[in-house]
Amino acid sequence: MSKENMSKKNILDYDEEKTIRPQNFTLTAMKEFYDTIESDQFQGASEDTIYKYLTNIMEIVSFKDFLRRYIYEYAGIKENFNQVTNYPELLLEIFARNDCYDPNDVEEKKKLKKKANRWLTSESVKRENMFYIGFGLDMNDKQISEFLTLVLKEPDFDFTSPSETIYWHCRYNGKSWMEAQKLLEAYENQAEDPSIRENHMWQAMQNDPKMYVSSEEGLEKYLHYMKQLGVAKKRETQAREVFMRLYERAQKLCAKHLNRYPDLIEKDGKQAELKAEDINPSRMESILYSGVAVTDNGNLMSFAKLKEQFKSKRLSRARINGILGGKPIERFDLITLIFLIYALDEEKLTKSAPARFNEFVDETNDLLIEAGMIELYPVNPYEAFVMMCVVSEDLLDTFAGVWEKSYDEE
Repeated sequence: MSKENMSKKNILDYDEEKTIRPQNFTLTAMKEFYDTIESDQFQGASEDTIYKYLTNIMEIVSFKDFLRRYIYEYAGIKENFNQVTNYPELLLEIFARNDCYDPNDVEEKKKLKKKANRWLTSESVKRENMFYIGFGLDMNDKQISEFLTLVLKEPDFDFTSPSETIYWHCRYNGKSWMEAQKLLEAYENQAEDPSIRENHMWQAMQNDPKMYVSSEEGLEKYLHYMKQLGVAKKRETQAREVFMRLYERAQKLCAKHLNRYPDLIEKDGKQAELKAEDINPSRMESILYSGVAVTDNGNLMSFAKLKEQFKSKRLSRARINGILGGKPIERFDLITLIFLIYALDEEKLTKSAPARFNEFVDETNDLLIEAGMIELYPVNPYEAFVMMCVVSEDLLDTFAGVWEKSYDEE
């Protein structure tokens, strides 16, 4: 398969101004991705090749190591890096210096120390925590971007998010966490302005948000448009609408898939043909994660070898139930559902691997954009894994096989 055939779009064609290490990291990741799916080994044993790629080839940066190295350099420590043990104390000291907590508040100090110990021993942290850490450790906007894209393998600052827009402005201009909170409060308390409409000014701002939000005046105008146009609320609503459409499509295909095995289906104690509404989160989980062992309670076993790579990205029954109950939707939820649809849709399975890959990338990107999220980001191990499964001979078996291999390796 040629790279040209695999995708009409260059899905890693990022702007150098907007992406950290575009030449030596992002583009290297793209080359490794294509080299893997185009190799003879992939065609013969895709799950083994994918597993090797995820565990041996793909660059995985440990958050705890990167964080310690940052603190070490920021604090100007002279002794050997490996001999330093007081990182929690150093972190608290730097946070206090940057007005991110009151060292005289015993309860607040206790809570932050607990968080610090967790951050300093974690392979990853949640995205929202990274911004607080960035303020506390006096990182500039580029350093936070590096943590997001290189360490967390997440997209860069999201300028459709009011909070991340404010965080970028503050760190670009050296403003504190408290100043960011005041700006967020002002954003939330904006009075209604019916005169604001989507126009050429808003379009121009969206095309180059950094140019506008770098100044206080530009930030105020940008946030005013965001609030009055309901950008954040629309994004949440759109993401939920996209999820529900995909979930209903997946339910229909799951029912059709399970009906091929009537001996395994029971309804009210009898064999029965399933309908879409019979597919609950548990049944969907069992199709997706057939390679994962379960506990005595029927829950998926905790992460094995791929914990560092996937960072809790599993569309389990608990996760689905949470979303159906109102929890926020993340991009991996949508990507996993789209993958499940492609893995079960007979029409898509009859297409050649390049054509299927192309269609998957195009449809996924369109749906992610509709949900207010950025396009596929194959530098992220989970997204690369899903995309590799799409070009394998048997999508579902390969997906399950990589998960199973992770547990076999333990």
